[in-house]
Formats: sequence, structure tokens, C-alpha cells
Amino acid sequence: MEWLFLLLPVAVAYGWFMRGNSLKQNVYTEKEELSKKYSTGLNYLFSNQQDKAIDYLLEALKVEDDSVEAHFAMANLFRKRGELDRALKVHEHLVKQKHLPTNAQQQAVFELGKDFLSAGLYDRAENMFNQLLKSKVYGLKSLSFLMQIYQSTKDWEQGIKLKKSILKTKDKKLKHNLANFYCELATTALKKDKFIEVIELLENALVLDPDSCRANWLMAKIYENHQQYDEASQCYRDIYKQDKEFFPDVIDKMQHCYSELGEEEEFYKFIKQVYEETGSSSALITYLEHLEKTYTLNKAKEFILLALKRRPTIRGFKHFVKMQMTESEQASATEHLDVIKELISEYLKLKHRYSCRTCGFNSSTHYWSCPSCHDWEQLKPVRGLEGE
Repeated sequence: MEWLFLLLPVAVAYGWFMRGNSLKQNVYTEKEELSKKYSTGLNYLFSNQQDKAIDYLLEALKVEDDSVEAHFAMANLFRKRGELDRALKVHEHLVKQKHLPTNAQQQAVFELGKDFLSAGLYDRAENMFNQLLKSKVYGLKSLSFLMQIYQSTKDWEQGIKLKKSILKTKDKKLKHNLANFYCELATTALKKDKFIEVIELLENALVLDPDSCRANWLMAKIYENHQQYDEASQCYRDIYKQDKEFFPDVIDKMQHCYSELGEEEEFYKFIKQVYEETGSSSALITYLEHLEKTYTLNKAKEFILLALKRRPTIRGFKHFVKMQMTESEQASATEHLDVIKELISEYLKLKHRYSCRTCGFNSSTHYWSCPSCHDWEQLKPVRGLEGE
């Protein structure tokens, strides 16, 4: 019995030692099995049998959580290659893994939302991004994608429901986008001549984005429709403060308002200031017409010659040719000048009037949302020799 008591600690130590070896053996076996699955999966991948590769690699995920990053990388590779169905399969599998850490779970939901969005499955993408609105990591990005979805589907009301979440982020671009959602609703109300509703919607837009020239442009339009020219002309002045590049597009409308008010002198003083500050061709031509009517053609010609030396533009030169035709008494000279004028006109018709400041997209027609990059209020008159 004494010997048995002496041998008991040895037996316990031996049992502990054997148990440790057994655990190590199990871990080694699991790692070996994982390694085999990855090797098999990669072999299938390299041999262009991607569906089988995905099955093997997804099976490996069940064995060890450390493989999550590898699966994200694999799905990203599929997405870049345009194989959205395979990327979806990987991300959907990751979303189903309830044992993953919170960050990994949120990343899987976010990436799956991006897959659905790329596939044009807006309702499913919307569901994924809505789940992440309270996430510190993915909340802001999810809001941006939701606004993108509502812009694509023209669901302006649904986007406006995100107002509280957007205001919390204090993100200027999101507020700018939301302001344009209000402008879209205002455009619809304007067609029905709902004066009060239009003004309320546009005031909301200007609170979100005080630099939204589109909101003032629409407000001026509703005021003009109701013959409130003083308020409309103030909107046009505000547009100049907000966006000097866009202003040339509203000069004619502004002139009409001042004409109705009988304050054309004030208008031309303002336009001269605009020209001096910006060198705009539209402002120059408008002011020249005033000089010609009020004073003499020679005075207008002196002004335009100095202007063209300061900042030459094709539009300015075309107007100068027009002035020369008015002054010329010889039929042959007038005919030659007319040919030059027509050539310049045809040349300008071939040139785009607007250019997107974000992506460089060119267009002869103005859009509030760029058809290429979809940014709001970035399509503005071209500047330089062939533009303003």
C-alpha cells in the first residue's frame, strides 16, 4: 500500500503528460486538416475550378476563425474580376457565421450590401446598410450608400427620412446631397405651382446647404412665376455669392427681373462688377450691349478691345466681329465678317457648354446631377478660351 501511495503522484504526472500530448496531437491534426483544405481549395482556384475552390475554402472557415481575412480577400478578388455571384456566396457565408467577432460580422454585412448594390439589387442592399446605421465603423459609409440607392431609385422621400442620422454625422457632402433631395421634391411641387410647399422645401435645402445655388435658382423661378421680381432678383444675387462659376447661366433671367422692376441701371452696375471680378464672357457681352445702347458703338468697341487683351475668349471675339459688321458700310466687308461670324458660331456649337468639376464629364446640356459621377451641382459652364 505504501508503494501504491508513492506511485500515485507518478501516475497523475504521467496522465497529465499523456493528456497534453493528446491535445497537441488533436490541434496538430486540426491544423493539418485545415492546411489540406486550403491547399485543395487553392489548387482548384488556380486550375479555374472556382466553384469547387469556394466550397473548400468556405468549409475551412468552420474550422478556424483566423481564416476570415482570407475569405474577405478572396471575395474582394472575385468582385474586382466582376464575378459578383461568387463574391456574394462568400459574403453570405460570412454573414451566417454567428460566432464571428462584431467587427467581422459588420464587415461581412457591409461587403454583402456592396455586392447587392453592384448587382442592382437595391432592396437587399438597402436592408444590409440599414443594419449598420448605428455602427461606429460603417455607419457613415452605409448612409452614403443608402443615399446613393435613393438617388438611383428617385425615392427622395425615403432619403429625407435619414435627415436625423445625416445631421448627427455633420458630413457636408451628405447634407449637400440631402439638400438636392429637397430640391427634387420642390421641382415637382413647382410644376404644380404649389408656392408655399416649394418655398418650405427650398428653405429646408438652404438650411442643410447654404451654398446650394440650385435652391436659390428654383426659389427665383417660383417668385418670377408669381411676379415677385424683387425677391427673385435677390435670389440671383445670392447665387453669385454662392457660386460665381454657375452665375453666367442666370444673367438673362436676372436682367428680366430688373427690367420688370425698372431698375436696369442697378443691374448693369452689378454686371460690370461681376465682369471685373470674374472676367466672364456672358457678363462682358451683357455689359457691352448696355454701353452700345446708352453711349456709342465706339465706346463699346474700346471696352471690348481692352477686355480681349485682358482675357481673350472666342465668344468675346465673336461679339467683336458682330460689332464690326454693324459699323461697316461696305457690303463686301460685311459679307466677309458675316462668314467669319458664322464659322465661329459653328465652331462653338461643336464645343461643350458644361463640364463636371468632379469627373470632367462634358455636356452641351446642363444637369443638376452629373450623368457620369452622379455628384450634385458640379456641372458648370466651361471656362477658358472656348467658354466663359
